[in-house]
Amino acid sequence: MDHALRMLSVVIILVGGWGARPRLADAGQVDTSAARVFGQPDFSSNAANNGGLSARSLSFPSHVALDAQGNLYVADHSNNRVLEYDAPLTAGATADRVFGQPNFSSNTPDNGGITASSLDSPYGVAVDKQGNLYVADYNNSRVLEYDAPLSSSEAASHVFGQPNFSDHSVNTGGLSASTLNFPVGVAVDAQGNLFVADTNNNRVLEYESPLTTDAVADRVFGQADFFHNTPNSPSLSGATLSYPWGVTLDKLGNLYVADNNNNRVLEYDAPLSTGAAANRVFGQPDFSHNAGGLSATGLANPFSVAVDGAGNLFVGDYNNNRALEYDAPLSSGAAASLVFGQPDFTHNLANNGGVSTRSLWQPDGVAVDAEGNLYVADVSNNRVLQYDWFVVKIYMPLAVRF
Repeated sequence: MDHALRMLSVVIILVGGWGARPRLADAGQVDTSAARVFGQPDFSSNAANNGGLSARSLSFPSHVALDAQGNLYVADHSNNRVLEYDAPLTAGATADRVFGQPNFSSNTPDNGGITASSLDSPYGVAVDKQGNLYVADYNNSRVLEYDAPLSSSEAASHVFGQPNFSDHSVNTGGLSASTLNFPVGVAVDAQGNLFVADTNNNRVLEYESPLTTDAVADRVFGQADFFHNTPNSPSLSGATLSYPWGVTLDKLGNLYVADNNNNRVLEYDAPLSTGAAANRVFGQPDFSHNAGGLSATGLANPFSVAVDGAGNLFVGDYNNNRALEYDAPLSSGAAASLVFGQPDFTHNLANNGGVSTRSLWQPDGVAVDAEGNLYVADVSNNRVLQYDWFVVKIYMPLAVRF
């Protein structure tokens, strides 16, 4: 029998479900258009509270988070509330639960007074593996925790940064391990430890198992101790911070911080310790530089960070009007692999090309769900965008012997 060698082209389509994207040499293989929008009726609209204040509207959404079931949480900053959208998520969805307001038609700051049920300009949101919700209540200089199972308008069960639910002063009682000063980012690791970007204190705090211990921080990053809060003191280095905005952790317990005023993201390797110097930096060539930049290696006031199941890093690059992805394995000074919201790494115009599935205007929060879908809080467009885990077409020759 004769044998012939035929070269065939085949298409392998990789679909979501593994919680991470493959590394791509050619970013052109990837469609970086958003697949779903929340807070707007379509991709070409961007008015605040479009159609009126409701369970479908948003006004300057800041940070986003997802729980193990794929439910989406949005800090609806200027509406002084947090919204929860139950899975399965659909474009233009109506929120199922509200926190910080008595209903979906109210948005008064500290509605009813400063209590366990009120919020004033919330920023960060996080959910632990038990389904407990954490909210950085920015203007009240506190973090609130709501016990699962969650219900609409429920009162918080724990408070961090204040001695009770009625105080809201900055650094109440004096700067210490128990105080906060306009916190922004929150994150929870697999062990239930809470991390807070204590923004105006220029530090990140870690609370070990706070739901079963106390509301006193156990570790501090960006400062030598709990009683100092000067930015970049004594000088800019891998151990200092200046207005940290976002925090997240990967599955190994490594900590990532969006160091906003230093135009960089820092990674601290586990095991974590007080006053530790970061192990890696993104957005800068080294730990002694902090100038903003527009390139695949530069950042301009990054606001948030997220890490997927494969260790790929996502950054909300606020003043460059884009979100970036850095592929694992991560290294200091690495170039980003993908850009969202811009046609390439050298443009940063707000709503470049018009308000659409491919545009962003001052993106803040980023989050990744268990299937690898990316969510971006597109602040000044008053919406949250979801980018599906990419369908990647890889063309390769296949030798088939007959």
